[in-house]
Amino acid sequence: MFFFVNQYLLSSNSSVEHAEIKRLKLFKANHTVAKLVTRDFDPIIHATLRRFGLDDHQLVNMFDFFAGTTAYQGKVLRTKDLHLPFDYQVGTGNNSRDVMDGQRLVAQVFFVGGTVGQVDRVDWYDPAGNLTLRERYDLRGYKAVDQFFGENGQTHYERYYRPDGTCYMDRYYVQSVQNTPINSLNVLRNYQGKDYYFDTIDDLYVFFLNELNKANGGNNTFIADRPAMAIQPVLRMSADAKKYLWLPINHVDDGQNLLNGPMNSMLRDPFTTNLKKWDGIIVMTKQQARNLQKRLGKHVPILTINGVPVRQTLKRINMNQRMPGQLIYVGRLGEDKQISQLIAIFNSVHQQVPTARLTLYGYGAPADVKRYKDQVAQANLNSAVTFAGYQVNLQAAYNQAQLFVDASRIDAQPLAMGEALSHGVPVVSYNYLYGPAGMVKPDVNGELIPLNDQAKFIQTVVALLKDPKKLQSLSNGAYAHLDSISNETTWRQWAPVVKNQ
Repeated sequence: MFFFVNQYLLSSNSSVEHAEIKRLKLFKANHTVAKLVTRDFDPIIHATLRRFGLDDHQLVNMFDFFAGTTAYQGKVLRTKDLHLPFDYQVGTGNNSRDVMDGQRLVAQVFFVGGTVGQVDRVDWYDPAGNLTLRERYDLRGYKAVDQFFGENGQTHYERYYRPDGTCYMDRYYVQSVQNTPINSLNVLRNYQGKDYYFDTIDDLYVFFLNELNKANGGNNTFIADRPAMAIQPVLRMSADAKKYLWLPINHVDDGQNLLNGPMNSMLRDPFTTNLKKWDGIIVMTKQQARNLQKRLGKHVPILTINGVPVRQTLKRINMNQRMPGQLIYVGRLGEDKQISQLIAIFNSVHQQVPTARLTLYGYGAPADVKRYKDQVAQANLNSAVTFAGYQVNLQAAYNQAQLFVDASRIDAQPLAMGEALSHGVPVVSYNYLYGPAGMVKPDVNGELIPLNDQAKFIQTVVALLKDPKKLQSLSNGAYAHLDSISNETTWRQWAPVVKNQ
């Protein structure tokens, strides 16, 4: 069995999670069992799975595993199901309800966003109005954890429950010098007849991965997907298992010489002292594989596996059916993606093609997004630039776009670029490391621009927007040249790993 090791699956995800989602669907389509493995407690994760087209069988969460609720099916929990004391008065409200004892606020019941009255948590207050207890409920209809708060308003103790009300874990916290809680002890209660004690959640996670391997017959394949948190737990596994590192980033520190600069700090130990512990390292482009092989030698296999498998059979949308002048960018909004430069480029494009529009799909740090919106406002582009936020389904957006634009300076493989091409959207992108050159064929399905040559970028976009025949030709090329990133090609690339299992 294959386990893709991560920290979480959120309502808004990065390319790491989107690559995992596509990979899970690819494995399922090829009748090979694979599961996403997450560490963090998340009472709505099973609903999040469905939001991305996955099912419960494709996930193992650490807290679910120890609670025995991986496949649990419950019911919707309403305020009336909480069995609050009869003499309390429960108010009304769409998002929450106050629970009163005469004139005193005793508790507040909060509902899950996007639902009608489904209980998310209950906050309890002492007579002075201090939060003392928070009861958090799993979306499947049972109390999952009690969180207790101290005088300083910070968590100091948590107790986790199964649906039958029995406790399976206690977590204790101490206060840091910044007066924030630090997890100091985790006690796994009566697991297979014994109590287990762990200083950190990472120690607990290593124990969990070993138990997960054992529960599935041993010698499974674990792929560390999110380097910052998955590398060390997978490396520390004592169980007999295959271990791969999926590398979703450039292996060189950002801001350095991207070919020969210092190794990314989180990779130095995994690529030196612990290099031989890996059964393989997986990157998404041949170019990065060659560069990394030069750095590491032949001590470990380095595999190239595309991270954005796409369908080749999508319905074709002609350019005359799309929104004239519509440009889109899909991805994180940050300065490694050079969003401020992309906006500046679009400003010049818009001056020459007034019908041009730019829509940015994705999220970023609030301070960054505010800066980009201020830049748009100062350039008087509010009517031409839209910040559309994070969206799960972008099919309609791709089908309306005439160009996908990317002014990034670094990546491991731009997933959205492959998605755009599969929807017949030509790409104009800087030729950065890594990824664009593996997907974009100049004058066939898009254009590659020398890194940071803004004048060339502007000139290219303007020329294409003014040439409908050329746009249609590039769109035809986008639909026709997907072999390198197709589902079929990607599955063949997985063959050595699957065979090694």
